[in-house]
Amino acid sequence: MLKAEKIKKEIDILPAAMLDEVEKFIKNLKPRKKNGKRKSALLSELADISTNVDLPEDFSRQHDHYLYGLPKK
Repeated sequence: MLKAEKIKKEIDILPAAMLDEVEKFIKNLKPRKKNGKRKSALLSELADISTNVDLPEDFSRQHDHYLYGLPKK
């Protein structure tokens, strides 16, 4: 028996009051599926972007200086 068939059978025996919860749960799942990109792919894209940015070597330590003009530490 397929998983979908098992799930349908379980839904059929649920009390009507619980069907609203099931519907909300299923709706919350849909946006995740539409995205299509895996988290690891998104992280890889961010890593590629960060390596192509021309920043000073001490930017992470002195970001207040570069962003806000504060004296270097």
